[in-house]
This record gives sequence, C-alpha cells and structure tokens, in this order.
Amino acid sequence: MPVTCLALIAALSLGSAQLTHGKSYWQAIAREKFELPAGEQAAPLADELIGNLGSPDPELRDDLAFSILTSWIYQKKLLSADDLRRMTLVLQSNLRRGIGEHEGDGVLLRSFSALTLSVIAARENETPFLSPAEYHQLAGAALAYFRDEQDLRGYDAKRGWVHSTAHTADLLKFLARNPKLEPAEQAKILAALTAKNAAAASAFTHGEDERMARVVISIVRRADFDRDAFRAWLASAGAAAKFPQAVTSDALRAQQNVRHLLSALWTELSVDDRPSEGADFARTALREALKGAAF
Repeated sequence: MPVTCLALIAALSLGSAQLTHGKSYWQAIAREKFELPAGEQAAPLADELIGNLGSPDPELRDDLAFSILTSWIYQKKLLSADDLRRMTLVLQSNLRRGIGEHEGDGVLLRSFSALTLSVIAARENETPFLSPAEYHQLAGAALAYFRDEQDLRGYDAKRGWVHSTAHTADLLKFLARNPKLEPAEQAKILAALTAKNAAAASAFTHGEDERMARVVISIVRRADFDRDAFRAWLASAGAAAKFPQAVTSDALRAQQNVRHLLSALWTELSVDDRPSEGADFARTALREALKGAAF
C-alpha cells in the first residue's frame, strides 16, 4: 500500500479517537512515574495524548502529553514498532496542518509533533523499526517543516514553550545519527540550517542556536562524515556571518542568526571531549572559518 494511503488511514484513525480523559487522569499518571494504568493499553492512550499536543494549556501539552509519550515511547518502550510507525505517519501529517501561519495556536500541534517525532527517532536509533523508505520520508518531512514553519516564537508568557525551530532541530539531530542517512544527505541538512537562520523573520533568542548546533555535532561524529561537504558549508555559512555590505534590518538579522549558530557550534565542539576524528576536523575547520568571518 502506498505510503500516502497509510498516512491517510493513520490520520483518519486518530481523528476518530475520542478524547475521553481529563487533565486529572494524566496528572495521576505523571504522579505514578508514568506507569500505565491497570487495565489500559498504551496505544489508544497515546493516540489521545497526540491530540493534546496542540493544547494551549502548557501543562497538558508539555508536562503531561509530551512527557508521558516520551516515557512510553523511549524509556518504558510500551509502544510496539507497528504502533510507532502509525504514530509517525500521524505526527508527520500534523507538521503540515496550518503551515505558513505566523501566529495563533496552530503552531503548538506542529511544533510538539516535531518534538515527539524526535523521541521516536531516538528510539529508532536504538532499536530500528523504520524501513529505509519510511526513514527517508520522515527526514524529508522534517526538512520541509523546518523550511516552511513561519511561527518562530520561542517562549510565550501564556502558552509556554512554542519553540518550533528548536524542536525540529532536535528531530534533525536524531535523524542525523541514523545509519540510514546517506552521505549525500549530510549537505542537505547543513544547508537547511543556514537557510533557516538567514531567512528567519525574527532573531533566535531562546537557545535555538545551541539546538541547531547539536544537529551539526551529530553529522561530524558520523563514521561516514563528509568532510568536503562540511568544508563547503562552512565557507557558505562563514560568508553569511560577515557584516553585510548593504545594511538593512533583514540583513543584520540574518547575519546575526548565522553568526550565533557558528558561535554555538564552536562552544558545543569545544566542550564535547568524546574522541572523534570528525569532531577534531570540524573544530579545526571551524576555527579557520570563524577567523575569516572576523569574529
């Protein structure tokens, strides 16, 4: 059956699920250290929790729905490979719901779907269950969402964390660690980071630069790390990080975003002392790029 048909079936299945439990039910599960209630099955409850990822209530969305899903997907592994494949399709479809909006609450479902997908991607890295085609579909969906999301709020006083850029960076970080990633795809991920920083309509000020830097760390620590692609990316990013010749607000914002990404990458590489020839190469190359950008 085509992947698009599977996605439709998964979305319809979740869409028909009844949200029957109130916040107090989920609070009780959190108090019991995320243990599955007696007589319940994890998969139907997980479907219900996915529906809560778009809630404007930060406790219900973040402290409860996302946290319970994280425990059941990754720590307790209560969800089967088939459960996770179906959830992945539903969450991927959520990434496109209302895409292009600049404000409102629609971003919450998109952003927290990306964050939940990052947990699924981390589980996939430990106990693989995605086919190569499924993995590449997820990677493509992540890059498309990273490119297209226009609501770039970090922390909101009423809604709590929105953080679409950071959450998608977390997803890309785990996808970049997967053996199914092909060497040629490393350049696509690196280019996406530069493009996001250069095109963003606002400056990133809520730790997004550090989260994006960790995507690069995942790439440089790979056994098949493409050094030539990394060097080319540094040349492009270093040029973008130089003070603009034509000074405009947009040009300065783009320059600062890329500059902060490279600075964060330098910090992350400097404190990460795990042995890695790729990280050593990246650290040396980045030092030269930073000098060239007149940091």
